[in-house]
Amino acid sequence: MIHATEAKQLSRAASRLLFTHLDFATKPNGQYPSEDFQKVLARSSFDGEFVHTTAKELQLARNEEIALQQRSPLAKSLLYHLRGLSPDTIDAQFDGVRAATFAHARRRRAFTRPVDVALDIHEWLYYGSDDTPHVCAVNPDRGTNLAYAFVTLCIVDPAVRFTPASESVEADDSRTL
Repeated sequence: MIHATEAKQLSRAASRLLFTHLDFATKPNGQYPSEDFQKVLARSSFDGEFVHTTAKELQLARNEEIALQQRSPLAKSLLYHLRGLSPDTIDAQFDGVRAATFAHARRRRAFTRPVDVALDIHEWLYYGSDDTPHVCAVNPDRGTNLAYAFVTLCIVDPAVRFTPASESVEADDSRTL
């Protein structure tokens, strides 16, 4: 378990390294700056919490007036900005983050010896129309036969948890995999 001090240091280091490559397309006169979005995303990812929960905690820590029974306006704003980004823009930003992560790992000599890797197929079940882009047919499970599917490349080592690549699966045939 990571202690609070270590978590803050790790969050700051990750923010300096990764968030310079993310652009949320916020306007200068917007209610929330990109820095607020970055804080929410960092804490959500480290704590494994929902964005709305994390945004409310941040707003409460700053003594902002919020309605606890309603959705967080900060989270709604973040999700609004994320929805406005095109898939190509998101891919380019992830590529920038990935490149920065590899450069940092190379500078720190994180991987000086060969490592074992694994390819994993992930399916996030989908309950909408089969005409939705990027949705493919899967074995029926929990009331649906549709899912967003993607493959990840992971380093298999007890001391390191690292996913250097992922790719979405566009179709449900084995040749695509």
